[in-house]
Amino acid sequence: MRKIMNEMEYEVVMQRIDELVEIVDDNTDKTDTHYIELDALTDLVVAYEEEHFFVKQPVLVNTVKFHDYEMKNAHQNRLQTKRAITAPAKFVKRVASLA
Repeated sequence: MRKIMNEMEYEVVMQRIDELVEIVDDNTDKTDTHYIELDALTDLVVAYEEEHFFVKQPVLVNTVKFHDYEMKNAHQNRLQTKRAITAPAKFVKRVASLA
């Protein structure tokens, strides 16, 4: 099978892969024609993407910064959730005094 030459061919192959994914599952026999076609097309797409969609490896410093950012946001979200669930102490005392 020849390789994917341009973006238009890539899109056509991706559409066919989408169709095959609906047919092929983990229980499909490896000798099934749809399985073989999906396997071959997937290899072509991987080769095309490696050549045309180069993804630079992240720099360690940027990875650490991103992790710190994510952790800060996760902490802030936990605090906001906790605040939303717990009633203020003044409110709790007020409700208790009305009972």
